[in-house]
Amino acid sequence: METRQNTVRSLEDRIPYMKDQRRKKANRRLSAILLLFALLIALVVYMQTSVSDVKAVNVSGLDWLSEAYVLEKIELDTNSKIVEVSPKRLEATIKSLPGVKDVDVDRSWYNIVSIDLEEEKMIAYSRTDEEEVVVLADGSLHPTGQIDDPEKLKDGPLLREFTDVADLEKVAGELEQVDDAMRARMSEIVFSKRDGEPTRYEIFMNDGNTLVTPTFKLGQTVSKYGEIFENIPKGQRGTVVMDGGYYFVPYEKPKE
Repeated sequence: METRQNTVRSLEDRIPYMKDQRRKKANRRLSAILLLFALLIALVVYMQTSVSDVKAVNVSGLDWLSEAYVLEKIELDTNSKIVEVSPKRLEATIKSLPGVKDVDVDRSWYNIVSIDLEEEKMIAYSRTDEEEVVVLADGSLHPTGQIDDPEKLKDGPLLREFTDVADLEKVAGELEQVDDAMRARMSEIVFSKRDGEPTRYEIFMNDGNTLVTPTFKLGQTVSKYGEIFENIPKGQRGTVVMDGGYYFVPYEKPKE
C-alpha cells in the first residue's frame, strides 16, 4: 500500500516538470516556424529588390577582343540576379566563343562576377573579297572582322590559297609552334597543291628568299631557317627546299 502511495506521489511531483517540458518544446517549434517564415520573407525581399542584382562584371585578360563582345554573347549585366549566375554555365558559353581559348569565372559574395579570359593567339592574316582579316591559332577568323587599333596587330604572314577550313586550321596550328620573331619574318604562305606532287607550303620571306616545306612539319623546318640563312652566300637570294635536309637554289646563277 505504501509503495502505491509513493508511486502516485512521484507522478504528481513530475506533472509540473512534464508540463514545463511540453511548453518549452512547443515554444521551440513555434520559434523554428517563425524563423523559417522570416527567412522566406527575407528571401522574397532579397530577390525582388536591387540588393540581389549583380553589382559589376569585371572582364580581364583582354587584348584584341572587346569587353562588349564577351558581355553581349552571355547576356549578363547589372540587371541580372547574382543567385542566377552559374560560373560553370558561363564558362561553357564563353569558351565556345570564337577567339576565346580558355576562361575562368568567379562569383563573389559582393555580387561581383569576375571573368578571366585567355584569348587565342593572332597567327596570320587571310584575304577576303574586301579586306584582310586576322587568322587565330585555332584556324578561325577574327570574330568581329578587322582589328582597328594598329598597336594590337601582330606581325604574321598572309595566307593564300587556303580554301578548305581543315587546311587553314592545320597551318594555324603549325604556325603557333613557330616563335613570334620567325613568324614576323614571313611575308606570305601559299598552299601549293599540284597534280602529281605532294601538298606543300611555299613561304615567301621578307628577306627575299622562298621556303618550300611539306605541310606536315612546317613548325619543325621553319625554326631552322635562321641557321640556314646564315649559310646562304652573301647577296644571293633563292629557294630553300626543306624536307629532312635542305638545299638552296638561287634565283639567278652567280656570274662566273
